[in-house]
Amino acid sequence: MKITRHRYTVKPAFVEQNRQNLAEFIAALAATSTPGLSYRVFLEEDGQTFLHLVTSEDDPSAVITGLPSFKKFQSELLASAPVLRPDQVSMSLIATSGESFR
Repeated sequence: MKITRHRYTVKPAFVEQNRQNLAEFIAALAATSTPGLSYRVFLEEDGQTFLHLVTSEDDPSAVITGLPSFKKFQSELLASAPVLRPDQVSMSLIATSGESFR
C-alpha cells in the first residue's frame, strides 16, 4: 500500500478558489472509479492549510495527473504564490483502529 501526504498553506484570498478547484478534481477522480484509491483532503484549523492524504494499492500518479481538473488545480495553486509551497511525504501504515486503511 502506498500512502502519501501533501500539505501546503494558501493566502486567505485563495482559499475559496482552492476549495472549488479541489471539489472539481475530486469529482473527476471519483468518476474514474479507480480500485484501491482513496484521496482525502482536509483543511486545518487555521483555515488556510490543506492536507491531502492519498492511499492506494498501486501508484496512482498516472490516474491523478492525467485529469484536466488536477492540472487546473495544481497550476492555479502554484500561480497563487502559496504561503507554504506543497510538500510531499511518503508514509507507511503501522497500526489502525478502523477499516479505512486496510
